[in-house]
Amino acid sequence: MGMGATNGILLLNRLLLAACFLPAAIMRLSNISGFAAALTMKGIPYGDVVATIIVLAEIFGPLALILGLAPRLSAVALIASLTITTGALHRFWDYGGLTRATEQALFLANLGVLAGLLFYALTGPGAWSWQAWWRGMAAPAKPAKKKRQSKPRAPKPKPAPVRDMDDEDEFRDAA
Repeated sequence: MGMGATNGILLLNRLLLAACFLPAAIMRLSNISGFAAALTMKGIPYGDVVATIIVLAEIFGPLALILGLAPRLSAVALIASLTITTGALHRFWDYGGLTRATEQALFLANLGVLAGLLFYALTGPGAWSWQAWWRGMAAPAKPAKKKRQSKPRAPKPKPAPVRDMDDEDEFRDAA
């Protein structure tokens, strides 16, 4: 696969991950007090503070994803918010019937998004990102110069051990 295809897939990954967060974040922003109350009812301490932090992460994180800014920081912020919301709001084990099936599907879908964020944190945004442009990596690479192949050299012979004259005298006396 060429570098263009790889960078295109990394860009598509960033856009799809951002699309997973932005609609819910906008909805939560429009009713942040309701979101805070839902978190508090599920046992999250300081629900209003946690709700504010999650909404900020879910608004600015996807924007950073789209642009390819601070990939590890944005991935960690989104992973943290996703872990809190999934663990608090999609507790499928507390339900039965259709509600259980729905909550379990949402829980597992969020695990898939979490996996995508982990891959993003490891691979980075690719060359089609603000970060690559800022570091100068988005410029087309120059072809590498062809190295001259040299013939393999034979190892240098080791010099013969030097004998002392005293050793020869000892052998002469022994005979």
